[in-house]
Amino acid sequence: MINIVEILQLAIILAISIGLHEYAHAYVSYRLGDPTPKLQWRLSPNPLKHIDPIGFLMIFLIHFGWWKPVQVNPMYYKNPRKGELMVALAWPATNLVLAVSWILILLISSKISGAWLQAILWVNDIFFSFWLTFSFINISLAIFNLLPIPPLDWFRLIKMFWWKAWEFIEKYTMYISLFFLVLILGPGSSIIGHFLSTVSTWLFNVLFMIFGQVFY
Repeated sequence: MINIVEILQLAIILAISIGLHEYAHAYVSYRLGDPTPKLQWRLSPNPLKHIDPIGFLMIFLIHFGWWKPVQVNPMYYKNPRKGELMVALAWPATNLVLAVSWILILLISSKISGAWLQAILWVNDIFFSFWLTFSFINISLAIFNLLPIPPLDWFRLIKMFWWKAWEFIEKYTMYISLFFLVLILGPGSSIIGHFLSTVSTWLFNVLFMIFGQVFY
């Protein structure tokens, strides 16, 4: 049965996360001297600047989607290798900051309302559910994009630390990306899903308990 509330909640979370993710890429690259994001009107946290309508819809239809990646030109950077690393780090850093922020909002709100720390994760409340889901999804997105596979952002690391491998992968990026897509949508979906769920849950619990000690 379709839950409209859950779909709307997920759409809002993804829209905000994607918008801030791509804006982080654009902002870091722009600050490093690259005018490309600004020229392409991508220097904005507005999700509508970054969301691909079809890719966004696919998230809800086949549980896998895409958005319009920000184009950057490392040739403008004073130190291209360092610049590319900083741009690549912008995504997981943004997601982790969002995840921690939502955990803090959740903890502060629950403290004010008088809820127990252990009970927060099990409270059947749309407000708590929204912040929990927001935090968990951003942690999952950060971990997913740390996979050094094209077209994911962390793929840039291979270029910096293993040039020959990067040349090979760059040459066959289209085929590798297609294989990765088939793997995610096919036989590897359960393995990747289990990996993301396990690691994300562990990291969420660690962050939740660490910051929980501050308020409880």
